[in-house]
Amino acid sequence: MLNNTDIITQFITIAMIHLFAVMSPGPDFVVIAKQSIQHGRKISIYTALGIGTGILIHILYCLIGIGLIASKSTYTLEIIKILGALYLVYIGISTIKEKNELRISTNEKTNNISFWSSFSLGFFTNVLNPKATLFFLSLYSVIIKTDTTFFIQIAYGLWMAIITALWFCLLSAILTNHIILKTFQKFSDRISLALGAILIIFGIRLLFYNII
Repeated sequence: MLNNTDIITQFITIAMIHLFAVMSPGPDFVVIAKQSIQHGRKISIYTALGIGTGILIHILYCLIGIGLIASKSTYTLEIIKILGALYLVYIGISTIKEKNELRISTNEKTNNISFWSSFSLGFFTNVLNPKATLFFLSLYSVIIKTDTTFFIQIAYGLWMAIITALWFCLLSAILTNHIILKTFQKFSDRISLALGAILIIFGIRLLFYNII
């Protein structure tokens, strides 16, 4: 069993690796940018909470052993990759379609987007992201040792879920800053088109090439 010093060292290692991973550009980042620019701060924060909650699903299957099975099954990982790729392409196409229907406002968007639709967008973007799947499989099989207690492993997972949600909430606040929104206002259609295209490229690259 790990002593207190080992636990602290392990926690710092996990926290740093996770922080760098969550801050790296990827589908989650692009989706938050899309929500912030097209729908405003509140909707984007709902999506950020969905992304953070999605982390718990990755933690859950790692804790109950499904992660070990998935890591040994090429077929299972391939299914996850295909589902994730198709979902990213779907979001990208939807983003491009929305570009002519929405305009950036310095005020909060008053559209009919619900909490659940915003939350579920973030949730499924994260859950179906094979990059996140492989990250947590690696984390729980390489860094978090078998002698780490179940309670400590849960604590690590909760920490990463909370930090992920907080990071994307912060990003939402930054992107919906009044000055930034005024700058983006002139190029809203182009930005929506670019974000949609990036998501589609992520999906296609994931589907036909390597994991993003």
